Amino acid sequence: MTQRALVASLILVLVSPAIADEPTSLPNHTIDRRLTGGITGVATGLALVSQLIPIRSRELWNDEITEFDERVRDNFSRRAAHLADGMLGLSIAAPAFYLTGTTIDDVDSDRLMIYGQSVAVNTLLAGVVKRLVQRPRPYMYSKDPTVQKYARGEGDDAYLSFYSGHSAIGFGAATTGAYLLGASGASRWARTAAWSGGFMVAAATANLRVRGGNHFYSDVVIGSVIGLAVGYAVPAMHADGTPYRPSGEEVLAGAAGILGGIMLSSLLPLEKRTSELDRGTGRVHNVHLTAIPVAGGLGFGIGGGL
Repeated sequence: MTQRALVASLILVLVSPAIADEPTSLPNHTIDRRLTGGITGVATGLALVSQLIPIRSRELWNDEITEFDERVRDNFSRRAAHLADGMLGLSIAAPAFYLTGTTIDDVDSDRLMIYGQSVAVNTLLAGVVKRLVQRPRPYMYSKDPTVQKYARGEGDDAYLSFYSGHSAIGFGAATTGAYLLGASGASRWARTAAWSGGFMVAAATANLRVRGGNHFYSDVVIGSVIGLAVGYAVPAMHADGTPYRPSGEEVLAGAAGILGGIMLSSLLPLEKRTSELDRGTGRVHNVHLTAIPVAGGLGFGIGGGL
């Protein structure tokens, strides 16, 4: 997560100033390119430095933040994790594409600089909080030998569950992209598509991180809220007056996107757990003999699960 987001923000830091040679042309917003680029660069650097914070303890938690978190302890799916990584990449790339198109002019460079700043700030916050809280990921509680082996191979990353960087960066990218598109005077259809599509991918990413055993529900909910807040606050700080405010239709489109993303990602088939595979091969579990009273004496019954 951190590496992909940092690479993206670094590219935007380096490319945006180079392609901009005129004063800002983003409507109703003022951008100091040196200051904006500097903040993005510093945030990116601090995010890298934050990864040096050591893990203090490798003990599992006795209790989780919510009852819902308890229900996803020992979740694990490599397929869900890979799908979430791909969707995060889409979340980062999509706004950069629709904010620029096939050619990049000065207004595009301003959008990219603000967008890069948003990605970098979200990456920094998530990275620092993860290293300070050091919450074990859900798969750490699995009793499956295969999952335990995987967990040992993950090293420090296995203790960076809170909060979800995928969720924060995904929702932040979607929010900043849709904000900048709306502030630039895009069509109603384009604005609605940005809010609904961006939030759908971000919500699917967050849900798959839970299904994959990388995060608890509280991790992705808090990460999504923080990502959305940062995603709106960063471009809003550049506004000359009142920041761009999404219409009611755009808010509904975003809500519908979240619901759709959760539903669709919940329907995606994942690999079966070891216990399910065992049942599928006809192995018998919990075999036991039970005395059964019958006429004239006792009999025995054999029971178990297939």
